[in-house]
Amino acid sequence: MAPWRLSVLGEARLSGVAGPLPPLQKRTAAVLAYLALEGPTPKYRLAGLLWPDSGEDTARNNMRQLLRRLRTTTGTDLVLGTETISLSEEVVTDAVELQAHVLASRYEEALALGGGLLGNMDFDDCPDFEAWLSQAREQLETLRRRAAGAASDACEQKGDLTHALSFAQRLLALDPLAEEAYRRLMRLHYLAGDRAAALGLFERCRQMLREEFDATPHPSTAALARDIERGQVAPPAVSGPSPVLPLSVLRPPVLVGRQREWTEMEESWQARRVIMLMAEPGGGKTRLALDFAASKGPYTVFQSRPGDVHVPYSLYTRNIRRMLSERPELRQGLEPWIRRELARVMPEFGVPGQTLPPMRAEAERARFLDALGETFRRCLEGQAAFVGDDIQFADAASLEVGAYCQSRFSEEGAFPRIIDCCRTGELSAEALSIVKRVEAAGLLTVIHLGPLSPEAVETLLDSLVLPGAVSLGKEMARYTGGNPLYITETLKHLLESGNLEGGWPERMPASGRVRKLVEQRLERLSQLALQLAQVAALALADFELELAGEVLELSPLVFAAPLRELEAAQLFHGDRFSHDVVLESVRDSIPSALRSLLHRRLARALEKRGGAPATIAQHWLKVGEQRLAVPFLLAAAMADESNLRKHEAAENYQLAASILESLGEQKEAARVRERLHATGGSEHQTDA
Repeated sequence: MAPWRLSVLGEARLSGVAGPLPPLQKRTAAVLAYLALEGPTPKYRLAGLLWPDSGEDTARNNMRQLLRRLRTTTGTDLVLGTETISLSEEVVTDAVELQAHVLASRYEEALALGGGLLGNMDFDDCPDFEAWLSQAREQLETLRRRAAGAASDACEQKGDLTHALSFAQRLLALDPLAEEAYRRLMRLHYLAGDRAAALGLFERCRQMLREEFDATPHPSTAALARDIERGQVAPPAVSGPSPVLPLSVLRPPVLVGRQREWTEMEESWQARRVIMLMAEPGGGKTRLALDFAASKGPYTVFQSRPGDVHVPYSLYTRNIRRMLSERPELRQGLEPWIRRELARVMPEFGVPGQTLPPMRAEAERARFLDALGETFRRCLEGQAAFVGDDIQFADAASLEVGAYCQSRFSEEGAFPRIIDCCRTGELSAEALSIVKRVEAAGLLTVIHLGPLSPEAVETLLDSLVLPGAVSLGKEMARYTGGNPLYITETLKHLLESGNLEGGWPERMPASGRVRKLVEQRLERLSQLALQLAQVAALALADFELELAGEVLELSPLVFAAPLRELEAAQLFHGDRFSHDVVLESVRDSIPSALRSLLHRRLARALEKRGGAPATIAQHWLKVGEQRLAVPFLLAAAMADESNLRKHEAAENYQLAASILESLGEQKEAARVRERLHATGGSEHQTDA
């Protein structure tokens, strides 16, 4: 048991081995709660949040005095660090425990931790901190609502209606404006034999909707009330997936509104130029690329993933491994010199116990690229087209391999045509430099995709053969701006809410549009499906069920049903997100404290697995654990050096040195800067 317990749910206080201390003062409680939930934070950024009207010197002095008083009161350092401060590991916090309980499906334990974050304390004089506190309070309440709903489901499935009712009542108390919470409790009262209580709840729900929203109950709520009134058996709670949405909504049967772009692609294809499709997120670039590639014959897709950009050759190695596993005869036929060079980035090709010396000259790097390019070429033999999807996420090293193959093999017709898809304005500086170089050589055509016209939107809706869809053409074009993904996500929302055939609803999310709609679908997921999606959103390219099992402390075998649920909701396709906009929506909906916990667990799990050092460093950096990131930044830099990736090596050395300097470790920082100079790296400033 940790020596100190920090309570921030309700009255804020510290308890040590000698018992509880007096209640914490407002700003001391604020500092401790913030560090517990957000992790390591620059000391004087937090001072600025808590003393916004004071000058910088006064705010700094106030923070120093606050920490000194805390040290005197407790007799120890509960807050560690100088420039960046963090809570000691000797402190356990009830709000963080609540997060961990929900993550581990310990719902009763989570709900036992009552009280609002920092109780009744208000920070009207600290508007930025007040905004953070408001958001953090809502995130914790969201966790409690999820816990209450999941606990109610679990009890009902076991036939324990008494406890299912108790948790459902807790859910309604936590979310008194949620019509779904009323439906759940109505049904459970009926199943428990209390028809009068169920109908009384319906009247309460009707009154609440009228007073709060000037609205009437949803048709499903009214239908449930009619069934209860007639004495019919109400449907049981279902913790599995929502009804499967029509496949036509996931992939409309016809491609519309892209005649001009298709013609440009045909011209570039005939000229053997690389085709690059650029559009806003959800603009339909992937669909156009795949349909065009399919019209030319067999094709292969390399899917870039968020996180690839930090690890050189990650896009290449992940997809080449996949292709070689599908064609073992290719793997077996690789010559020794190719296998030796591949071992630099794919260790499974190396000789056990033998380490390759670092590259020292460009001739060695050319031989390395020859091996990667030749392997790439053999894997793509017989393919008419190669599609690189979401290359804004790609690492520059993998893009260089593609450019190398295009320049070396395309003249002799030994390499398929390349079609790349990219978000507008989101290429990294290094990737953009590669693209411009290839474009200047006359080997690439960039095609920009705009939104669909209102006429194209109506044609698209007509092709779906969904009752009521065609009549929504004008409103759909206005609401979505002609973005194909926004159209399909809006249709999913209308289908699931039962509003598709009733005309355009009066109330639709006014801001965030697609993300708001995705968030509403996330609310309908089972707890385990949601947790799996959250891990996937943070693990990015490393995501696999075994890793998720380690992070969530569960057997990977339990994920079969949650995966089906995510696929049925069209949030996942296979073991990855159906669209990167969906991934971003899931990631942004994760409460900050839960996000920190998952990043920590991912970092530790990937370290045990021997994951890419750059990726592990990113997980530690995202929770503010800069010192823990340093060894992995240095390991990544040395790996970059050995492959003559000088730019990436310099960036990692620079960041590591800056972190060490900020922590006062000047001697170690100087040693890192010596390595930085040795790479020929510049002394540009990198944010730590």
